[in-house]
Amino acid sequence: MTAPPAEPDPGAAVDREALRRTAFLYQDGVMLAASVRALDALGLLDREQPRSPDDNGYLRVVWRCLTAAGWLTEGALGTWTAAGRAALRHRDRYLAAGDFLARFDSVDPDCWAAPWDAVTRAGFAAAADAHGAWRSGADLTDPVTLHLDAGLAVPALLSLRGTGRLDRPDGEIARLLTLLGWLDGENRWTPWGRAGRAFVDHLGMVGSYLPMVSRLPQLCRGEQVVVPGEGEWHCQRQLNVQASAAAHRRYFADADPVFRDIFSAPSPPAFIADMGCGDGSWLAHLHSMFGDGIRYVGIDISTVALDTARGVLEAAGVRDPILLTGEIGDPGALSDRLAAHGLRMADGLHIRSFIDHDRTYLGDGPRADVPGWATGAYVAPDGSPLSAVEVETDLVAHLRRWTPHVGRHGMVVLEAHCVAPQVARRHLGALHSVAFDAYHGLSHQYPVEYQSFLRCCRLAGFEPTGHLERRYPTSRPFVAVSLNRLTPVRPAPRFAPAVRQDTWQPAPDADLTDGVRLHELLYVDGELTQPRGWAAGATGVVVHDTVRAVESRIARALPGETVRVLDYGAGTGLASLELVRAFAQHRVVERLAGRGAALELHVVDIPTPWFAQGFALLRDVPYTRFHSLRDASGRFRGLREVIGGRQADVVLANMVFHLLNGDAMRHAAASIAEVLRPGGLLAFSAPDLAPATPYSVLFHDPNRLLRRYWLAALDSADPAGLPPVVRAAVAAVRPASRAEAQRRADRRILPAARTVSSVEAALTPHFLGRTRRRTDELLAEESLMTALVPANQTEYLAEVSDPRLRGELIHHLMSGRVLPELMAGPAGTALGLSIAWTTGRYQRR
Repeated sequence: MTAPPAEPDPGAAVDREALRRTAFLYQDGVMLAASVRALDALGLLDREQPRSPDDNGYLRVVWRCLTAAGWLTEGALGTWTAAGRAALRHRDRYLAAGDFLARFDSVDPDCWAAPWDAVTRAGFAAAADAHGAWRSGADLTDPVTLHLDAGLAVPALLSLRGTGRLDRPDGEIARLLTLLGWLDGENRWTPWGRAGRAFVDHLGMVGSYLPMVSRLPQLCRGEQVVVPGEGEWHCQRQLNVQASAAAHRRYFADADPVFRDIFSAPSPPAFIADMGCGDGSWLAHLHSMFGDGIRYVGIDISTVALDTARGVLEAAGVRDPILLTGEIGDPGALSDRLAAHGLRMADGLHIRSFIDHDRTYLGDGPRADVPGWATGAYVAPDGSPLSAVEVETDLVAHLRRWTPHVGRHGMVVLEAHCVAPQVARRHLGALHSVAFDAYHGLSHQYPVEYQSFLRCCRLAGFEPTGHLERRYPTSRPFVAVSLNRLTPVRPAPRFAPAVRQDTWQPAPDADLTDGVRLHELLYVDGELTQPRGWAAGATGVVVHDTVRAVESRIARALPGETVRVLDYGAGTGLASLELVRAFAQHRVVERLAGRGAALELHVVDIPTPWFAQGFALLRDVPYTRFHSLRDASGRFRGLREVIGGRQADVVLANMVFHLLNGDAMRHAAASIAEVLRPGGLLAFSAPDLAPATPYSVLFHDPNRLLRRYWLAALDSADPAGLPPVVRAAVAAVRPASRAEAQRRADRRILPAARTVSSVEAALTPHFLGRTRRRTDELLAEESLMTALVPANQTEYLAEVSDPRLRGELIHHLMSGRVLPELMAGPAGTALGLSIAWTTGRYQRR
């Protein structure tokens, strides 16, 4: 990916990725130039180890910005990297950019609509001359060049936009834009420039914080603090509102399926309340979908935002919108204000976009159960630094204040997240996080990583609706923006013990140890209301597709009929457990009973301790039926035989197909087709089907690498030089056991992953449908847990018979070699690995 040439071909096609890279690096450049200016003023740039343990919160934000840009090494007391030293060879240029940007310190609502004064115009002309001379010898592909371009381009483009001259730039600004390839020699926009104009509004995000960064030296010295709210001096709010609306529009459209899902319910919300409504764009968009049948409420702490929203909603034809002042941290006060307008807060759907991180920090003291995963640099109201635990504790308390008010319809939440510096620096130009995390940290805002956010939501009593989740970007191993419908955690339904109608049950004294360990890999602490994120999303898609199919059958069910669902390869019952919760939420059993029909969930697998655990978890659900795929002699049975010749309406196969070789997959496809009714649904997920995406790995890739490291140790030419635990494990291996151990490992891990196309080929003769790809984050601790599940470890490393030694070996290789290697690669996240999932939705021909 390269920057455009200085004189682009007017007819050349525009590389949108390169243009996006330019826009992101422009915003990074603004924050880096301001940081260099502040650090130079404090005399810190010339120290090899510039940080101090007692740095205030603002200074810690600056250090994190430089670390995310790759200029400083990670850790509490970092040193300059080669990239940082190379950038600071242009220190004078960064200082010049920072000084020019510091001129734009006004928060007056009309400041960007006014032409520059003579002093600013002269300063721009001199700076442009100096920058042009420097740029003539610069590498146009180097991020430093784009950083320094930004010091002039960002205020110039925002000035053109604010003064209405974006169609006809002239003078010194036109000369700069010609130098940058945005204009041709006759002041006409090039294809690059025309496409780039779409990003100008987005530059207003970083531009709106120029008043704050102009005083960054004072903030870092502790001479001043930012005080958000009315009378704020740190943000040009008009520009911020406009830029936010431009940046958020794509997400509003992506949320449409979420709202259609909510409003298709028998009792939809009476109104939509947008907390932090900004200019009202989201409410206007929703009005275009739902019309005047519901009320629209906009709430914002900024009177500037509410004034803008009033005009936007009026132009959109919204009749009698309710516009209220309010802040995200006080839902109780909002309830009172809504009541004054005759609305019960619980009757509405509450939505918000990019506002939860902008709450006022209240500080309830640290909690022991928050994960402390957030990597942001956070600033307390007095300017002191805050820890991840303090910020996450505050987030849990904040979300809990909403729990009593949104139990009926939940919340639709668009949220922005910070990205850990060690991840951000590997994706410079592909993300906005270097600048975003910096100006949010400096302005006392508190974005956290996505995994941290989800964990805090669960601690507060909310859970995401898995099939509706959206994450951005979709192709990289980080989440900068997420979209979720959050609802209060649904308790696992309780059933009175019933007479079982199974054809298989585990022995009463079955050892469940192995099944419990796998269950804990799927649910946090084994708690049935907390499915782990790595599997919850894809499983949620399968469950949602199943529920939709069952609901369509309810409408057609006749008295005496039975609607049947079959869980193929159920294991410990993850998909069935989630399906039981969904059936309870949708009152499936009661609705079928109202039509004189019944429900059966057939749970099928090979008898193992995993399946025995599934029985233990589901045995009280009266409509479940457990069956073995093997008969008493060990023969595999077809599904039609398994369920006694009956037909099913839906078959789901969650985390199964990647385990089946070609013949087994073809047999499974035929057997599933035989048991499904014509037009019946097959819904499946698989986390280990190749190929992985460029920025992900497959679920078993860590285990394959574990196996390779182990085999390399077994074949080491210098066994005495191996680490002690590896040396002990190698010494314990009997040569005669290696061939059988390899066979067992290959059966469990599959040395070459099955492919998506092979599964599709097996299904095509019997089904019509398609597969989809998605990625989810597998935490490092979860990858280790996978290898340590007893049935897994005895197969992965069967050469080692001593369970204690085998466990120590797995800990050593996974923690010391496998996970560091993979997490340093393109699939690495802050906390683990991005893994590629395949989901499929097929109908029987």
